[in-house]
Amino acid sequence: MKSEVTNAFEALEDLQMRNRVKQLEGENAELQRQNAELMERCKTLASRAPAWPKGYRPTRKAMDDRKRHYNERRPN
Repeated sequence: MKSEVTNAFEALEDLQMRNRVKQLEGENAELQRQNAELMERCKTLASRAPAWPKGYRPTRKAMDDRKRHYNERRPN
């Protein structure tokens, strides 16, 4: 009797593990598909040229002798 109960529990555990493995394999396949889509989106976004807002003109300011960077200041 005891061996039959043990075999039944082992069979139940085996069935539960197989179902869990199938569930995890399905989730893994879905994550792989989403990862491939995101990689493609990142590739297209990274390869396109930057677009500045309309009317924006980046300018470079000339540095005067009076103005120094913070790390170049000397105490008087």
